[in-house]
This record gives sequence, structure tokens and C-alpha cells, in this order.
Amino acid sequence: MTNNNLLRRGVALAAVLTTALPLASIAQTHRGNVLQRHPTATGVAAGAATHHALKVSARNKKARHQKLNFAERHPTITGIGAAIGTRHIAKHSRK
Repeated sequence: MTNNNLLRRGVALAAVLTTALPLASIAQTHRGNVLQRHPTATGVAAGAATHHALKVSARNKKARHQKLNFAERHPTITGIGAAIGTRHIAKHSRK
């Protein structure tokens, strides 16, 4: 898988998560959907997926002798940030 395809999939996943949560809160029951009922698990999954995607991207870029960006140089910090942001959105999109 090329780096561009991986990046596109990551952007697509982020777009789905950011649009799905507010849209799901419009027509929700009193319980909310699975992502809203389990914001910590959602955040952990998003952080782990981000961390893994960045590690793979960095490995592929290193093999091609390309320069790494900040997120690829620090995948753990970026994964933690993604987890915190996703949890925050999931927790506060519930009404």
C-alpha cells in the first residue's frame, strides 16, 4: 500500500468519525449510539489506529528515504492526541 493510499484512508476515517457523531446525535434515542455510549473505548480505538497508521507510514517513508513529518516522528503523542480528541467529541456530542 502506498503512502498516499494510507493517508487517504486515514483522512477518510477521520471524516467519517467527525461527521458520523454529530449526525447520529440529531436522530438518536435516549441512549445514544455505540460510539456515544462508550466514549473511552472509541477514543482508545481511534488512538491505536492512528498510532499504527503513523508507524506504517513512517516505515514506508524511511524505506524511500523521505523526510518524516511531525506526526510520523511522534506517533505516540499523536495517537494520544487523537484518542483525547475523539473521546471529547464522542462524550460531548451526546445530549
